[in-house]
Amino acid sequence: MIDFKTFDFDDNERYMDYLQRCIQIPSNASPLLLLANRDKSNVQRAYVDNLCWHKFSEGDMEIWGPPAGDWDEINWKKVFSAHVPAGTIFNFVPEYLLKIWQRDLGDAIEVDDDRDMWDYILYLDRMEKLEGKKFKRIRNAKNSFEKNYESTIEEIKPDNFNDLWQFHIGAEKNLQDRVENVELAQADSDQFLFALNHWNDFKNLFGFVIRVDGQIVAYSVDEMIDETHSIGLFAKADYNFSGANEFAYWNDAKINLERGILTENLTDDVGEENLRFFKEHLYPLVMLKKYIVTYNPAEDVRDVKISSKRDGDNLTIKISGKLNTDASLSAKNEIMPMLDGVKNVTLDLNGLEYISSSGLRILIAAMKKIRSQGGTMTVKNVGEQVREVLEMTGFAQIFNLSWRPNI
Repeated sequence: MIDFKTFDFDDNERYMDYLQRCIQIPSNASPLLLLANRDKSNVQRAYVDNLCWHKFSEGDMEIWGPPAGDWDEINWKKVFSAHVPAGTIFNFVPEYLLKIWQRDLGDAIEVDDDRDMWDYILYLDRMEKLEGKKFKRIRNAKNSFEKNYESTIEEIKPDNFNDLWQFHIGAEKNLQDRVENVELAQADSDQFLFALNHWNDFKNLFGFVIRVDGQIVAYSVDEMIDETHSIGLFAKADYNFSGANEFAYWNDAKINLERGILTENLTDDVGEENLRFFKEHLYPLVMLKKYIVTYNPAEDVRDVKISSKRDGDNLTIKISGKLNTDASLSAKNEIMPMLDGVKNVTLDLNGLEYISSSGLRILIAAMKKIRSQGGTMTVKNVGEQVREVLEMTGFAQIFNLSWRPNI
């Protein structure tokens, strides 16, 4: 059985290493939120079988969180048999991990869906540009705010914590008057206060406040998970300033993009109708579906093969086999130098049988490098497993893709 123990800030770096291996990261896995809820929910942590596990308990009720790590590389039958008691309930299990468990554990698990838990994944380039009819409402509100108010943007620092907390209290009071679940709204305030009190204990928090005539009218706080993804933890706006909320989300996208972040994970809407309406109309790239899973009771690793053909500024790279964690480091070291000076690259994945989270990061890194060189990247002949990964993470809409023909 797993020996769970309490944890503190000094374990964040180790935990982040495991979290960054996950191909989908639910907002509930946020390092800050786990520490903020540690005492109230008796959150404990353990590192077993190359996974980081969490357990939550209140009274006689015990819930496990989805383990963090490189999910594709785990022998789940062996791990569950050795460490997970029958009857264990997992909450907030991401869709990608669920599919692996369904494949490996079969009838040993029962699954329940809860739409209220789903996260919203925003593509920040789209949020900053606000192009097209679907973004007309947000674009008009943002432009109206800029026209009607002379605002300033200020980075969140200890010297504005007091002003920020006072604004949050007022904004939260206004929000509680408009939502049904006051208990969850209070939990949000508790977590936000924890963030302010421990701001310097986290190396990956950043945020801003928007002021009009010296008065805070909106703020946003994000947690950087890796070099391309962040979690939008907290955001509030004064609705007396029309368009402040939309301007804040636009500015948040702009600041994230300047940091190299491509996508942002907005927390679930907890079933609140007004909150769901607003988040849905940010037009997320994809919904990160999460599930409740109840547990009731050596992988064939092939080397990846890479070949390339260059014609002037054009490069075609063929990748076949299995782009798993073991193969990814050497694959990245082989692929990235090929891109030097290239304007247009085509990744032919016709022979790629599956891709892990570390393999996906190679595609992202390649795309960023080619774009920085003023070029384009096309990914073609994408098979079913790789396609599922790209669709669930939202990158199917970012990469220029073509699917493998059915034979």
